[in-house]
Amino acid sequence: MKVYSLDLLDTYRLMSGVAVDLRPASELARIYLNDLALRLAQGQGYAELLARVLRPDGPLYEGRSPLAPGSEDLAALRAARDLVYRAGVAEGAIEANASEFAALPVGLRGGVAATARPASGSGLTTEAIVTVGEAMEMLSITRQAVINAVKTGRIRGEQHGKLWVLSREDVLRYRLARDDRRIARESAA
Repeated sequence: MKVYSLDLLDTYRLMSGVAVDLRPASELARIYLNDLALRLAQGQGYAELLARVLRPDGPLYEGRSPLAPGSEDLAALRAARDLVYRAGVAEGAIEANASEFAALPVGLRGGVAATARPASGSGLTTEAIVTVGEAMEMLSITRQAVINAVKTGRIRGEQHGKLWVLSREDVLRYRLARDDRRIARESAA
């Protein structure tokens, strides 16, 4: 059995410039934080990231109640909230002051994550991706409906074994088109 080690962060620098020591945080909380950072880099939106951070049963709270004294000071939670804040600023959902905006990575300043377009035929490896489960939540439809949308070409995606990876941009575009059709039907009625 091969054991994989994760390169977990020891410190995290908040947009304000303050360094947060993550070494006291549990390994599970640090892994969860790495996952949040990856999701931000892949272009996952503010609302999705915020929902992940606000889960009271999540590992960021390390078994404490979110309302317990000192919960706000947990290192991994402070870093996670900063990641969500960065996503909110990038999307324009949160207004940042000039010094915080300058601290954002260049790719996030324009309102979208820095994700390159893949070269023709190269698949989805360099763009923001989501799983079928995440697409199901975003679209409020069944797994089979998501897979059918991929198979009919309405959402770009690839299957790797049992795992499907989908273009986040296409999932959002599909949702907007579906909502536009629904509004048109209701207006016509």
